[in-house]
Amino acid sequence: MKRYRAGHMIRPEHLNHHHNLYAGQAIEWMVEASFMAAELTDGVKDGILFRNCHKFEFNKPVLPGEIISYEAIIVRAGTSSITVHVDMISEDTGEIKAQGITTFVTTEPGTTSRRAHNIVLDRTEDVQELEYRREAEELFR
Repeated sequence: MKRYRAGHMIRPEHLNHHHNLYAGQAIEWMVEASFMAAELTDGVKDGILFRNCHKFEFNKPVLPGEIISYEAIIVRAGTSSITVHVDMISEDTGEIKAQGITTFVTTEPGTTSRRAHNIVLDRTEDVQELEYRREAEELFR
C-alpha cells in the first residue's frame, strides 16, 4: 500500500518534564498522520471517524530540535474499518523512535452512519508490511 508521510520539528512546547517529546503530542500527531492516510485512500471527504488507538510505543526518546516524520500505511481493511500502522522516524538517523496502530470507520459524510468503503489491500512481498498486516489482524481476533 502507499505510504504517507507527515513531518514535525520538536520545539520546546512539545516537551515533557524530562525534556523529550511529550507522549500526548506524539499520539496527537500519530492520529493525524493515520487519519490523512485513511482519508486520502478512502477518497471521501468528511467520511472518516476515529475509532481506536490500539497501540503506541516509544522505542527511543525524541529530543528538542529533532525532526521526525510519521510514516502511515494502511494494514487492514474491514467492511467499514481502516486500520493504519504508523512509524515515527528520526529524519537525522532513520531510527524508528515510536510505532502505533489506529483504526477508523468510514461513515456517510457528515453523519455517524457507517458505510462500506472500497479499499482492498494490494499484494505485497514487503516483509515489514506483511508483519504489520499480521499484527493488525491479531487485534481483531
